[in-house]
Amino acid sequence: MSNNFSMSRRQFLQLSTMMGVSVALVACAAPTTTAPAATTAANQAATPFSGSLDDLLGKDMPGSPTHAKGWTTKLPDLGEGNPPAGEPIEISTTRRVDAQTTFGPGDSLDNNPFSRMIQKLFGIKFTVAWTWATNDEQNSKYNLAMASGDLPDFLESVPSPIFVKMVEADLLEDLTDAFPKYASQRWQDAWKEYGDLPWTWTRIDGKIYGLPRVEDLAHNDNVFWYRADWLETLGAKAPTTLDELHDLAKAVVDKGLGKGAAGTTIGLLANKDYAHTWYGSLDPIWGGYGLIPDHWSKEGDGLMFDGIRPEMKEPLQLLNKWYNDGIFRKDFFTLQTSDSVQDVASGLAGLHFTPSWGANLDTVKNDPNTKWAFSDIPAGPKGQFRHTENNFRDDSFAFKKGMEHVDKIFMLASWMQELTEDFDRRMHGWEAINYTWGDNDTVAWTTTGWMPWAPGPIGTRGGGMIDPRRVGDEIKYRQDNWAKIDAGQRDAMQNLLLQDPTGVQTVSDQSRVQILDTTKFGIMTALQTTPTPTMVERWVDMQKLVDQSILGIITGQQPINAFDDMVTQWKQLGGDQVTKEVNDWYHSKS
Repeated sequence: MSNNFSMSRRQFLQLSTMMGVSVALVACAAPTTTAPAATTAANQAATPFSGSLDDLLGKDMPGSPTHAKGWTTKLPDLGEGNPPAGEPIEISTTRRVDAQTTFGPGDSLDNNPFSRMIQKLFGIKFTVAWTWATNDEQNSKYNLAMASGDLPDFLESVPSPIFVKMVEADLLEDLTDAFPKYASQRWQDAWKEYGDLPWTWTRIDGKIYGLPRVEDLAHNDNVFWYRADWLETLGAKAPTTLDELHDLAKAVVDKGLGKGAAGTTIGLLANKDYAHTWYGSLDPIWGGYGLIPDHWSKEGDGLMFDGIRPEMKEPLQLLNKWYNDGIFRKDFFTLQTSDSVQDVASGLAGLHFTPSWGANLDTVKNDPNTKWAFSDIPAGPKGQFRHTENNFRDDSFAFKKGMEHVDKIFMLASWMQELTEDFDRRMHGWEAINYTWGDNDTVAWTTTGWMPWAPGPIGTRGGGMIDPRRVGDEIKYRQDNWAKIDAGQRDAMQNLLLQDPTGVQTVSDQSRVQILDTTKFGIMTALQTTPTPTMVERWVDMQKLVDQSILGIITGQQPINAFDDMVTQWKQLGGDQVTKEVNDWYHSKS
């Protein structure tokens, strides 16, 4: 359960810039309902804006219309009263950052082309109250803010147990009426077909207190990524079983195919988020044995926590053998998921389990001979499985109770839905920051993406969107529209997205299609609700106990029988009570 707090991720990579950010910062359609006059009157222009948006935004206008092979970003209608006159409304936020949160020269999280554009168009100035980079830091800062009662206006990605505590303390704004009132009809329609699923983690006692972070369909379902050039060197084929994967990874290490000093090649990517994570995950190995360590699954007429099942011992012994054989980086248990990205980008690792967007463009830049390919998950004793999660995540966006400008966030999110889902609007970011022009009217991506600059349901460091189908629809749009244009007639960005000389985008698109066609292999946790009372109070400590035991056994610091001791302690720490509460919830559904 604790690993549910680890964050996803597609925009984390340069490829995400390529596949998601590169699409249209499509512009805005106004929400179907406007904000109450009382909250916006001070910022309404006395007369409708009639000037040029190019003049208003200046260098903060996205697009490259002045180049022969350039394009124009078509911003949508701004809605009544925008751009506003007067001083901007300030909204304080929390934000996730990491090493890949990058900016242009002189820019920052609260002062960049996106933030300046939003302030000029809508009179909204976001200020960053505090940031976090790791899960522990996220939990610590939210707990401290909750204890002090000093919450920012808009809270990004609140972990589920803390979210429940905030609701119990009456610290969050009730959004039950706000969503149908302020969200655009397009937004509401996109979620309507999912029924109650969007509100799984945010509805408490019949009221909605937050908005889910939404990921694209099959975002968390892994495929097996491999360096095809490495396999060619070895004369090997993609593995179809876990035994074959072990032998391939061992050969990669023994041959020293990774870049860097001798002995630094990584056989199979892994990090401290051992149960499942968004890059370099191990869940396909656990899934090959029919379980995921932080999931709940059927047991008799109820549910049981997989992390304490006796069946855990067999994959634990397998992973310990692989560790002893040098398959994993020796210090993998100290690494964040973001470190795994760097291990691939630097060329140290060429085999990893990552979702369909996970081929790494930086690898190609660092080594032009790099060729990525993918295959399905190698089968374990119980078959092929991929980790899956609800596309409506359990880390929620929420508002401090009494926040005056809830309507503004809904308005902006509705605008950004148009911005990112109408692909003909052609928003690919800002010239010289997110992409650069080269010789012969060509463009190339930089390592800086604009989406992490955008606070709210769309954007953020972990990624977010309104419609889970957005990324798949983008792939289809490019193929149905741009691919039919002769290469000589396309603009530079169309050629970049379609010609794909490195093959990275092509294999990513292909893998996404494969995943969407075979989602039947996924394992989803059976516990689809907010944390139980005992979970809220004790789960962090209970999960730390599990983590220490599992990682200790994998690395050989603890013997396999330490697992039984951990299970006993887990139950005493609150596991039996949690299991009772989980099953009370489960039986109440039937």
